[in-house]
Amino acid sequence: MTYQHAIEYLMSFLNLEKAPGQKYRDDSYNLDDFRQLLNQLGNPQNSFKSILVAGTKGKGSTAAFIESALSAQGLKAGLYTSPHLISFCERIKLGGRSILERDFAQRLDWLKPFLEKQKVNAHSKTGGRSTVFEILTAMAFLYFQEMRIDWAVLEVGLGGRLDCTNVVNPRVSVITNISHDHTEILGESLKEIAGEKAGIIRQDGLAVTSPQGAEALKVIMNRCRELNARLFQVGKDVIFKISEQNPEHLSLDLAGTFGKLNSVELGLNGDFQAENAATAFAALRALQFRNQQVGDPAIRKGFKDISWPGRLQTVSRHPLIIIDGAHNDYSAYRLKKAVEILYPEKTRILVLGISANKDIGGIVSNLVPQSRVLVITKAKHSRAATPEAIRREAKKFAVPVIETETLCQALDRAKELAMPQDLVLVTGSLFLAGETLELLGKKI
Repeated sequence: MTYQHAIEYLMSFLNLEKAPGQKYRDDSYNLDDFRQLLNQLGNPQNSFKSILVAGTKGKGSTAAFIESALSAQGLKAGLYTSPHLISFCERIKLGGRSILERDFAQRLDWLKPFLEKQKVNAHSKTGGRSTVFEILTAMAFLYFQEMRIDWAVLEVGLGGRLDCTNVVNPRVSVITNISHDHTEILGESLKEIAGEKAGIIRQDGLAVTSPQGAEALKVIMNRCRELNARLFQVGKDVIFKISEQNPEHLSLDLAGTFGKLNSVELGLNGDFQAENAATAFAALRALQFRNQQVGDPAIRKGFKDISWPGRLQTVSRHPLIIIDGAHNDYSAYRLKKAVEILYPEKTRILVLGISANKDIGGIVSNLVPQSRVLVITKAKHSRAATPEAIRREAKKFAVPVIETETLCQALDRAKELAMPQDLVLVTGSLFLAGETLELLGKKI
């Protein structure tokens, strides 16, 4: 099986990242079939220790910080994340390197007979067919088992309680900031959303949470109390402060229950990444209660060497072009504040493409008013909102609007308009960020 054949076969299964969302209930997101598949595979997820990361914003970055530090400690660490920016191979990493295309294809080819057998025997929500995400998760487990890794850092795909990554027994359960996203699936209230994400916490386990609003924090604390799980809170047990920040550099000081660590340089920028790094620090330090030490030098090296594209990433200097995968109201707000801090003298040309199932109004209201020009576009992804849908929200603000049908057209137009004092900000979805990187020939 070639890589192209592997992708074609994979895409013959239900892809919930492109299909309309089903309500997040036990009858529509049932893990029984997936557990049965893993059982037939010999339960590869039990061959390594794992850390599970859920949340609305920052879970991928937090997972990447954790994996990078574990690797810097000399441990064999795997990372499983979603979605990808350009290639499916990005989702499965070992020591910071994506799985090779040939290895990806070989694992899927090996898995294929089990998937075909499952079609005949199962009677699940998908008519006996695994979803794309379930298949990728099984492939990651198999690859990590074969590579004999020490630790896997797993990013939850959606929610937590019923996500297929939640079949592992995590040594630490991490919950990053919770806000409104995927409300059509997870529910409208923060209480509902937090309840689903708190489903990754285990009996007598260890849990770490980023700073949360009162409603979400109450749910997490109650869950930990019910399960006798020990909870470490960033903002209480771990305190962080940005010690230095400019467009080229971000460092922070960490203190609290796990001692002090000052002037920790990050390989990612933005004040929100300081929060993600502090959450990763708490998770790494909590591992001492699971007989795993991660020293200060490893944390320093791992946090500095992290590679996590598409997040406040500078992809061009002339003109200055920055891309970010902000895709909900809260992440758009954090992006706006980060740009204001890092580039206070710059005027903005905003290239914006949003998924149709997102809070278009919230994203627009955070990013458009500060822009000199708005260039509306759409990613190739099937969930992309039409330029007209974005324009309807943008009309509320006195900002010149240009509509384009493709991202290539949008980038060309933005470059033509860019003056020396301008910053071109490309954002609205991770799909748009990935397509931008691909168009500009950037390697992941």
